[in-house]
Amino acid sequence: MAQILFLFSLVLIIVLFLLQSMRVRQRDQQINHLLEQFQELEKFAGLGRLLTGIAHDLSTPLGALGCAWQTRRQALEKLQTILNADDPNGLDKAGIEKSLKALDNTRDVVDASLERSLEMVKHLRKAGRGEPEDPHVITLGEVMDPVLRILDHQFKTGVTVVNELDPALEVKVRPGALSRVLANLLVNAQEAMDGEGEIRISSRVEQNQVYVMVQDNGPGLPTTADDSLFCSGWTTKGCQQGSGLGLFIARKIMQDFGGDIRAENHPSGGALMTIWLPLVAGDNQ
Repeated sequence: MAQILFLFSLVLIIVLFLLQSMRVRQRDQQINHLLEQFQELEKFAGLGRLLTGIAHDLSTPLGALGCAWQTRRQALEKLQTILNADDPNGLDKAGIEKSLKALDNTRDVVDASLERSLEMVKHLRKAGRGEPEDPHVITLGEVMDPVLRILDHQFKTGVTVVNELDPALEVKVRPGALSRVLANLLVNAQEAMDGEGEIRISSRVEQNQVYVMVQDNGPGLPTTADDSLFCSGWTTKGCQQGSGLGLFIARKIMQDFGGDIRAENHPSGGALMTIWLPLVAGDNQ
């Protein structure tokens, strides 16, 4: 009798063990299936963030290009009106000179905007083939000057840019990526001041790090923002104006360079954004 009970118990234990094993196997299969679904969703989410980032970055040079093209079209229409005047001997020389000057002033903006847009598309294609832009040594001036030319159309309406940057400081970066960071900081400052105020750009070298500061005299940052400024999706703008990815992308770029970015309010008022990255060996300190 005892042997029968032992065998019965043993069989029962084996059956229960098998049932439990089946349940665990089914649970593992369900978990794996959920993980696969999650990974697929994460791929789509990553693609969405990538596309939003591309749209965010392209909006600056394309906006400058559109503004410059509008100016050129108006200048050409003015010239056409003057040339179609009934009295060819009474040409409006002042109007012609003004139109030609407008065309000439937009030339650099058009060139820089097209170059920047084509450069971004080129880097995107290289990244798609697994060939990201290689870092190389470049001066801060070589990075900042094209950015200021592209943004000139936005700053003409009341924003004064005081550029105290040391243009000779050399850093090893991907120039296109650093341009994105600087353009984002300048556009944010301009928008924070509602298009009127002063933006001061400066630099310093400290402990083999190059620091670049962008300061505005706007209302400053929200006291509750702190490090959440750099979280994906965070924005003080309306949903139609901001994607909330600019500073998130900027921090990732700076960290890839071996640096970082900090946001704070300046004691004299306004926001102060500071980025830093390693100084190229051999530069004067």
